[in-house]
Amino acid sequence: MPAPNPSRRTWAAAFTAVLVLALNQGWPAADVIKLATAVLVLIALVAGAGSKNE
Repeated sequence: MPAPNPSRRTWAAAFTAVLVLALNQGWPAADVIKLATAVLVLIALVAGAGSKNE
């Protein structure tokens, strides 16, 4: 099994930190869910575009 990519762990940690910070700052849960959804879609689009070997 290959070792995990360190940059992916960095993205996950940063993503989690942003969500925790938003919750700690008093953001409504619905807004945090919308933020999380938007960021995850953006990450998926970037990862999908970067994985094409064209």
